[in-house]
Amino acid sequence: MLGMKIERNCWVRKVELPRNPWDIELKRGAALDDHVVLISTGDRIDQKRIVIGEDVYINRLTIIDAVSSIVIGAGTMIGPNCYITDHDHGTEPGQLVKDQDLVSDPVSIGKNVWIGAGVSILKGVTIGDNSVIGAGAVVTKSVPEDGRFAGIPAKQIGS
Repeated sequence: MLGMKIERNCWVRKVELPRNPWDIELKRGAALDDHVVLISTGDRIDQKRIVIGEDVYINRLTIIDAVSSIVIGAGTMIGPNCYITDHDHGTEPGQLVKDQDLVSDPVSIGKNVWIGAGVSILKGVTIGDNSVIGAGAVVTKSVPEDGRFAGIPAKQIGS
């Protein structure tokens, strides 16, 4: 896998690693389904930018896109067609967006989290352990432990 750190008993299907595979770590028992894309951008650093915890399952067509850090806790399940990113582009007036620096803030997803199909998780978000994110949600703010969130933007619907 081109330098990606993979612990034992991982299940990796047709995964795409367009850049910096050495910045990615899969812990024991992680499973990545067809057409999962793991993108790490930036110069080589001493820590992994994408860490996928033990026994995590990531369903097909999900994209994880990191500039600083995305960590996914053990036992988490991520549905198909999700997008998780720790950055976006600068938006200073008078400058082309494509020429502006990326603005990043780490993302942390706790243990035993269930992320439904089609969810987007944006920079700076922490999702607490045992939380559920409903299908199609756009998570722009952190979610507490045992939270139940859904909608655009995601709002608490239970606990």
